[in-house]
Amino acid sequence: MFRKLAIIIAIGMLAFATACSSTSSSISNAANNAAAGAKSAAAGATSAAAGAASAAGAGASSAAGAAGVGASSGASAADCPTSNTKSFAKTRFVADIALAGGAFKRYIYTPAKAGAFQKGAPGKTAALVKAAAAGAFTINRLDAAKSAAEANPTLCKVLIAPLANFSAEVKGLIDKAKGGAGSISPSDVASGNDALSSLHSAASQGGAPFTDNLNASP
Repeated sequence: MFRKLAIIIAIGMLAFATACSSTSSSISNAANNAAAGAKSAAAGATSAAAGAASAAGAGASSAAGAAGVGASSGASAADCPTSNTKSFAKTRFVADIALAGGAFKRYIYTPAKAGAFQKGAPGKTAALVKAAAAGAFTINRLDAAKSAAEANPTLCKVLIAPLANFSAEVKGLIDKAKGGAGSISPSDVASGNDALSSLHSAASQGGAPFTDNLNASP
């Protein structure tokens, strides 16, 4: 009888141990699964945060780029006066820009189109020296025209960028002249003439149309 009782007790203890081991294993597996899920969720949150930061950075970069384009297109309203800061600003502008345009046409554009600045042309060196002097005169009058335009609310808004473009073209042509030792081809003056045409259009838009003064002389 005692032997049977001992066997029954042993069987019971073995079953209890097996049950405990199974429960412990289940609990361990559940804990591992929960930890893996938390790790995956954290990774997802990190990825989402990185994506949001990237999108925000791209948006800021795009906005900055747009702002840069806007700033480079011309003078903003904040940069321009609300009323004339010089007497007869438009009149001064017209007089100065007409001299600049005339000098460019007379001593740079027209001779270049005729081939006067190319190798083998008679009087090439003297013509280039004259062109360089006319270019310097043109820049001087453009600076004066810019000062007048900046003193008028309307001209300031439409003319600052075209003035800068034309000035840059003329400076490039002065460099090509190289004190009489260089050359200027007909194609070299095409973009300068286009810039002058744009300047004419902008001036008309601002209520200050002008005619190139072909009597201008440096």
